Amino acid sequence: MLALAALTACGGGDDDDGGPRLTDLAVTTSAHSGEQLEPAFDPSVRNYTLRVQSDIFGVLLQPVANGAAVQTSVTAATTAGAYSTTNANTDVAAPEAVPLAQTLGNTGYMVKLSQSYAAFDVEYVQTATVTVADPASGEAVNYTVRIVRDNDTAVRARFGAEKVFTGADGTAIKYHIYYPPNYAASSKTYPVVLAMHGVGQRAAGGQPADMVLKRTKQATIWAQDSEANPAKEAIVIAPQANTAWASSDPAGGLSADGQAAYELLQSVIATEKADASRIYLTGLSMGGNGALLMAESYPATFAAVFLHAAWAGQPNSATVTGADYDWAGIKQHLDGRIRIVAAEDDPDVRHPAYLNLVKQLTDHGIGFQNKLYPTGTFFSPTAHFVWIAGYADAAARDWVFSLKR
Repeated sequence: MLALAALTACGGGDDDDGGPRLTDLAVTTSAHSGEQLEPAFDPSVRNYTLRVQSDIFGVLLQPVANGAAVQTSVTAATTAGAYSTTNANTDVAAPEAVPLAQTLGNTGYMVKLSQSYAAFDVEYVQTATVTVADPASGEAVNYTVRIVRDNDTAVRARFGAEKVFTGADGTAIKYHIYYPPNYAASSKTYPVVLAMHGVGQRAAGGQPADMVLKRTKQATIWAQDSEANPAKEAIVIAPQANTAWASSDPAGGLSADGQAAYELLQSVIATEKADASRIYLTGLSMGGNGALLMAESYPATFAAVFLHAAWAGQPNSATVTGADYDWAGIKQHLDGRIRIVAAEDDPDVRHPAYLNLVKQLTDHGIGFQNKLYPTGTFFSPTAHFVWIAGYADAAARDWVFSLKR
């Protein structure tokens, strides 16, 4: 399945000379939010801009030429850096030929965007040149797509300086916290969102704590909503695990880091202007499993739980399935308050893990929402990054905020 921005040839002049040209240029990103070229595609227009959100790491271009013999090729202006758990610069200032390939079943040119640490602090730009050539005549024309990725520095700055919280057992975790506009002078109470990151942002992996805010939008998207709409103002907590959120206990249990994150949440509820009836929990991948375990351990705390690429038990295990979790507590307090987002061809948390989680919820009579992106839906770098679309879904975020105790 391919969710495309609808870009069709429209007006603006015909190339009556019959030379090589594009008749269509489709673009797709992992957000699946209807991103479109600016201006809208027109065969006679050669230069375009595509604006994408800050957690986009690749854009699929699908150019269509005006004849079977006409050839297309794509070149990226720079060689985009790969992901690193350190702050090393992995970009190379040299052009990169983009191969025509199958990406999750979609044929096109996947233009990579930088995953280097420094690229998150700027309005990152990657320019793709689409060359359309007729080998018979030797004629060729170029179209350029200037891909501009959002710079979320301003909203990240609202999370303030890195802080450290120490749990009851002495476990210390780093965290950032966002407060809504005019918080200090306000007499209101606010919803609280606790966002639990995945394995790539652990301190043990060498990841700086601010990458919890940079690598994904699972925390910053709620802050952006808060800044844009007074009805969605919230406190947002983004802790960083040292190693993991969950213990290896097959029956389910938070690790020392996970327990510290919950105690941090309780400290915020007790000391800040928190609306205790609107505490929301979200997580992705390792953080999805951690959020599920936190919800299992303290189900009465939360008004909604929003999970991405999550699992019960152990990931991709046929025997450790989470059957011993306290599903009864989840049923009592979180029935109808859970949303799961997954990709059918996730290479890391594979489809049976999603099916198992659905089975556990269903078998225990727990109502939930689910969004499963079918095999072939475009995600970059892989379908594991399904949370890019999950958090970009404004209707899903609205559903979370509609729930209260």
